[in-house]
Amino acid sequence: MTALTRVIFVTSSAPKHREAEAILGIPLTRQHLDLVEPQSLNVLEVARRKARLAHLMLHQAVLVEDTSLELRALGGFPGPLVRWLLDAAGPESLARILDGYQDRHATARCVALLFDGSREWIGEGSVEGSIVKVPRGTSGFGWDVVFAPTWGDGRTYAEMSPDEKNARSHRALAFHSLAQQLPAECLTPPP
Repeated sequence: MTALTRVIFVTSSAPKHREAEAILGIPLTRQHLDLVEPQSLNVLEVARRKARLAHLMLHQAVLVEDTSLELRALGGFPGPLVRWLLDAAGPESLARILDGYQDRHATARCVALLFDGSREWIGEGSVEGSIVKVPRGTSGFGWDVVFAPTWGDGRTYAEMSPDEKNARSHRALAFHSLAQQLPAECLTPPP
């Protein structure tokens, strides 16, 4: 297994890239690929398909990450499809979509998956929380302005410092879980 810094982190999101580097504490090479986005309500399935597509295009080890935001009142919707909802209607739509419901509970899930062509390593993380009624905060990206984790004293991710969010977020849990499975030399930057 080569060092994780030689693995290509396939993401179009610069903020996601910066967050992953901060969580892991090492630089990651980022590559934006125009992948056909797999459609599924299973975040692990989406990550697996993305990793295989990316590996076919790059012919080297790839790291992918996918996120799911599951709203209990809507039976888990939008789940991994949250990206499309954000692209179409913005993070405010996540707050408004629950206006007719008492239950604003949400689960944020993340899967970080490293695939080298024959083996895969999977890190998963989830955080319970709720969707606030009005977007709050200026930090972060995506739906950070509407998701308030249960451990955050009612604050959204976007109301936290990056260090505070990166210590306990769904993404942090997934990347830490992945890192624990990898040999130490995979997480050591080359000299």
